Amino acid sequence: MWAVIDIGSNTIRLVIYASQEGPPRPMLNKKYAVGLAGYVDGNNLIKREGIEMLEEVLSDIRTILSYIKPEAVFPFGTATLRNSANGGEIAVMIKEKYGFDVRILSGEEEAVYDYYGALQDGMGDSGLLVDVGGGSTELTFFENREIIKATSIPLGSLNSYKKWVDGLVPAPKEAKRIKKAAERYLNEISIPSRRFLAQPIYSVGGTARAALRLIGEKNGSDDSGYTRAQLKDFLAEIENDQGRLLRGLLRVSPERVHTIIPGLLIFYAVAKHYGSESFVTIRCGVREGYLAHCLGERGQSHG
Repeated sequence: MWAVIDIGSNTIRLVIYASQEGPPRPMLNKKYAVGLAGYVDGNNLIKREGIEMLEEVLSDIRTILSYIKPEAVFPFGTATLRNSANGGEIAVMIKEKYGFDVRILSGEEEAVYDYYGALQDGMGDSGLLVDVGGGSTELTFFENREIIKATSIPLGSLNSYKKWVDGLVPAPKEAKRIKKAAERYLNEISIPSRRFLAQPIYSVGGTARAALRLIGEKNGSDDSGYTRAQLKDFLAEIENDQGRLLRGLLRVSPERVHTIIPGLLIFYAVAKHYGSESFVTIRCGVREGYLAHCLGERGQSHG
């Protein structure tokens, strides 16, 4: 058994993996809805309240692991630790106080591990992989199972909500600001050719899974994907029937009620920018990719 600790901007997760045949599969998946990106102040520092919540979670995780006793623990941090001015200091504190040696991933590394994780879940050979997290969005362009470009933009569901949204869900003008911000970042990304345009988007991460549940429920489908038109129709309910939208959010993904719509607006902006007409949701992502990398470094098989 191996443990992965994912210190994300929206959630912190402890996942215990085991492997008998094939890639490691999760035995335990415990999620903590901390919203770390919401504790970043005007000086780009994670505030004391956020650090205390992080410590509370890590203390709980340490207790769980003391009973499970995995062979190894692989902790990593993403956008909020990466982009905050005191992220490195916090990682040192975590090592000294809890014994977890947290590796803070670069945006490119996060995109690469997203890709190698997604490969374990039947992703196609060529296309665009997108992960909308709480503090950043990763994009991986790949062809014939080879990464052409892996990149990250500092725009995610939680920091978008914090910056532009006053209520529980974005008003039409606020939604437009989020999509415009995403478009500005996307315009700065150069890809080697136009062959990635108009291809399906493979989506990973918590926002992607919540989107699949919400849109699937609305359309009476339990498939692994949906169309850009269906996403557009769903987002139209922000203006047309906010009460119904909120009921659906609270039923399907209550811990993401304030971040899911900003995340979906970013997904929509990416699809529109690259002319993609459909989304395919992939269950495996950065945690599985990072685990495979760490086991490879140790010379261990990972399926």
